[in-house]
Amino acid sequence: MPKPMYVWSGTAWVSVASEVESLANFATQSYADNTPAMRMIVPSSVAVGSGSGSVATQGTVSFSGASSVSINGCFSSTYDRYVINVDCDSASTNIDVLFRLRVSGTDASTNYSYAGAGYRATGTGFNPVSTSATNVDIGRGGTSYVCHSTFQAIDPFIAAPTVLLGQFGSKDSASTFINNFGAYHSDSTSYTGFTIYPNTGTITGNVRIYGYKIG
Repeated sequence: MPKPMYVWSGTAWVSVASEVESLANFATQSYADNTPAMRMIVPSSVAVGSGSGSVATQGTVSFSGASSVSINGCFSSTYDRYVINVDCDSASTNIDVLFRLRVSGTDASTNYSYAGAGYRATGTGFNPVSTSATNVDIGRGGTSYVCHSTFQAIDPFIAAPTVLLGQFGSKDSASTFINNFGAYHSDSTSYTGFTIYPNTGTITGNVRIYGYKIG
């Protein structure tokens, strides 16, 4: 009969079997959800105003020919902050890509303020500012022009004002844009999702959302 193997736990000799069980518990989702780190979120659903949209098993939201993309069930008490990556591979025309927070199937359409600082490839600067907006501009694009946007949503699930901080690099038929932006939504509401949409026409691309704890 094989003899049991033991390892030193730091305080006593214990069986390898018990340590393997501890490692299994260490790797549980519960442990992962409560450890400071960044992890990809799988939204509960996606709805599009037109076109098509879907959520992959690992969490990537893909959409095609969409007039709006509403992503539900991605913010929760599990994580404190979120990093959102938006890639618009193409659009039906030159567009601005816009963002709104969302809960219970409804977009928040008031009380946004934002400021941006960026440059066009022509060398000219632009500084969009608004203190009473209905959305946040997170990118620009056009037919066959790609828009990449990455930004943080800070504590969107907490019933308190939400801050967005990020940047985008994009292009339309007129110029290339590089922009840093910050935005503030003053409503003290707990949000569970968000909507992105073009100011006109439709967009094709994907979204990935990562949650992380800060302590």
